[in-house]
Amino acid sequence: MFHTRKKILIMVRGQMRRIENDTSKQVTFSKRRNGLLKKAFDLSVLCDAEVALIIFSSRGKLFEFARSSMQQTIERYRRHTKDNETNKPLEQNLQHLKVESANMLKTVEDLEVSRSNKLQLQAFWHM
Repeated sequence: MFHTRKKILIMVRGQMRRIENDTSKQVTFSKRRNGLLKKAFDLSVLCDAEVALIIFSSRGKLFEFARSSMQQTIERYRRHTKDNETNKPLEQNLQHLKVESANMLKTVEDLEVSRSNKLQLQAFWHM
């Protein structure tokens, strides 16, 4: 487990452990926060990505970075997640319709073969 809401952990020989010392905890938070903010900035510049990062300290202080408007990015995220939730039933319905249309096509082909056979038999008997 890397972290929980109330615990701050540190890597020690491949294991994460909570930092007990408040000063060390604050220094680690500050360094990692700054590193994370720098990575977010770098990603936004180098890859022309729309990046938004929100961090709350254990004391509730807000730190944020947004390539463009934070509010616009959050709205874009909400639209995207809403669209994905809305599209799931549509995608399932589309898949169902594809299967049904394939079944109907098979039925039509079978009926055409049957009709052709029937017409051939009728032509044979009327000769």
